[in-house]
Amino acid sequence: METKIEEYVLHHMELTMEYLLDFPLKVAEMVRKAVDEADSFRQECADLNNKVEKLIQLLRQAVILNKAAGLYERPTRRIMLEVLKALERALGLVRKCKRSGMLKRVMTITTTTDFRKVNYLLESSTGDVTWLLNISSSGEDRSAFSGLPPIASTDPVLALVWEQVSIVHVGTPDEKAEGAEYLGNLAKSAERNIKIIIEEGGAAPLLRLLKEGTIPGQEAAALALGLLANDKERVRQLRTEGASSVFTHILASHSTSMKVQLQVARVVAKFASLDDEAQGELASQGAIRLLVALLAHQTSTVEGMEGPASIHAIVRTNMTQLRSTVGRANGHGSSAISDTRVQPVAMAANSVMARIRSSAPPTISENPSSSARMNGPMRQSSRAHRDMEDPEVKLGLKVEAAHALWRLAANHVKNCKLITDTCALLCFAKLMKHSGGELKYNSVMAVKEIAAAAGRDSELRRAAFKTNSPSAKAVVEQLLMQITDENGEPELQVLCSHSS
Repeated sequence: METKIEEYVLHHMELTMEYLLDFPLKVAEMVRKAVDEADSFRQECADLNNKVEKLIQLLRQAVILNKAAGLYERPTRRIMLEVLKALERALGLVRKCKRSGMLKRVMTITTTTDFRKVNYLLESSTGDVTWLLNISSSGEDRSAFSGLPPIASTDPVLALVWEQVSIVHVGTPDEKAEGAEYLGNLAKSAERNIKIIIEEGGAAPLLRLLKEGTIPGQEAAALALGLLANDKERVRQLRTEGASSVFTHILASHSTSMKVQLQVARVVAKFASLDDEAQGELASQGAIRLLVALLAHQTSTVEGMEGPASIHAIVRTNMTQLRSTVGRANGHGSSAISDTRVQPVAMAANSVMARIRSSAPPTISENPSSSARMNGPMRQSSRAHRDMEDPEVKLGLKVEAAHALWRLAANHVKNCKLITDTCALLCFAKLMKHSGGELKYNSVMAVKEIAAAAGRDSELRRAAFKTNSPSAKAVVEQLLMQITDENGEPELQVLCSHSS
């Protein structure tokens, strides 16, 4: 048994949860049996046995709760280790109270002080397990028990993180949102708190809340995850939890709040700027296509832009201007020549619009029939709701989508190719013309990164910046306009000159 206890102590982080809870129960039963065989300190042994009995009841509740809903693993492992150490001390002490020869009695000295120390350990273990059961229960099953568990008396932040992570895992929708907000505040206050939250398994329930929670819960989870992703190592830890796939799920959802998508786009930009491997992973998950679709959607929300189909409008305007120019050059009677000259642009426009349509976020449903139903009233209702969204939120989403595309394109030729295969260049051209502030800056920076990649990669240069490409022409025209604008911003003019 001593060997098994040593193995438990050494490998407790690798044991299954079932064995982790079952083994202390077996040791507790051994303590109870040893109490029955004690010959000395019988009153002290009886008092100790009462504490062990209470601990046994709590451990059995833990086993039942773990089978039903699953206990929060990180504190469970730490607490069960301390419980086993307390029971091991109790077992050793009670065994000394059994007569087994004069020599052993002479050499073994047991005092009431020893019992007081072991009783204190058992009381602490009882408090720890009671606290664990409380935070692992949901809704009405959560008792009024509050305060810090004895195990965390020297590190209160650890207990706070455990409690809030558990709430995000098993709480009611409102409690989950509050728990995620609390974790975000902890992450904001200290770097050490970020380390504790991630190491204690806080990322997984936050990502699950972001994917499946209510809108307030999703917003709080997205904010917290953005605060946790503060360096390359943290980003990689979040990626191992499946963060990239959750982000693309949110970006693709028609029913998700635009506020949530705004926060997720901000986190995507952070991931891409901190971890070059995250750039490729997010692109492979479809983030670029989804961000471009969000950027292209409802361009009328940006001041100065008119019409719901803005990208189509750009192409149509270019075609009209070209027809007009050709008509003036050849006379009104040369319509055949005009049509011939316009045909390549029309083909390019059709290609661009096909890419726009293919860039629309896919439905999340795996059932084809339910996907078809999304084209009906539900989808129309979702779009109507999004059209009624606060203009500031719509603008903010565009700002963050452009920022994320800029970060995904930075020093990454493959991602630049993916971006130019969509309608992104036309989007950037129009945003450079009609928008200002951060949205304009992010658009210029994205174009600058694509242009730099094209300078290094001849294939990208030939594909994205053809002389007869409407998107390339629109971008170059806007770059030149920004450079030559007498009232333009010097910083942006410098960036545009680098891009051109």
